[in-house]
Amino acid sequence: MSMPVLLVRKRVGVVGETQRTCHLVPVPEDDTLLALTAYCGELIHEGEAELLTQPSGMPCVGCLFRVPMPRNDT
Repeated sequence: MSMPVLLVRKRVGVVGETQRTCHLVPVPEDDTLLALTAYCGELIHEGEAELLTQPSGMPCVGCLFRVPMPRNDT
């Protein structure tokens, strides 16, 4: 079974437009976290995130290289 992944980028004004890449973030196991950690290691603090329903803008290459590949559990 594949682990659920969120598509997240930092909000306008938190970073410059060229740094607003689309990160891949594992879905947290609980809702008590104050920050998300993308697969590339980028830390996204509470209030900085924009949750995306589909990829938008440039993808984070580091996340793409590190996201776990889907598994076939048959």
